[in-house]
Amino acid sequence: MLVALDPIALKTLAIELAAALPPVPTENTIGSPLDLSPRAKKIRSIQRIADAHGWHSAITHFLDMKDAYYLSDLSEPQLEDLLGRMHGYVDAAEMGCSLVDALPAY
Repeated sequence: MLVALDPIALKTLAIELAAALPPVPTENTIGSPLDLSPRAKKIRSIQRIADAHGWHSAITHFLDMKDAYYLSDLSEPQLEDLLGRMHGYVDAAEMGCSLVDALPAY
């Protein structure tokens, strides 16, 4: 059986349905603000290089060498060292050569 609703009943139903829905997040509440500190930028650069080349094991190896659990546990000089190494790996891969402390890139 089909019941026709008058315009007032339809409007009331629409308002009730809209009230039952969760609020739509505004653009300001989507995600959290990006940390723009130099340290955060270095960490993101390291992760971006590892993601692009599949070199996550290089980060794990470096953390093992420094007895650190996370990138955030590294000191500033250690973070600089790792970022330099990652850039060195990219340069070596692009030129087809090896870093001094790495296996030959045949």
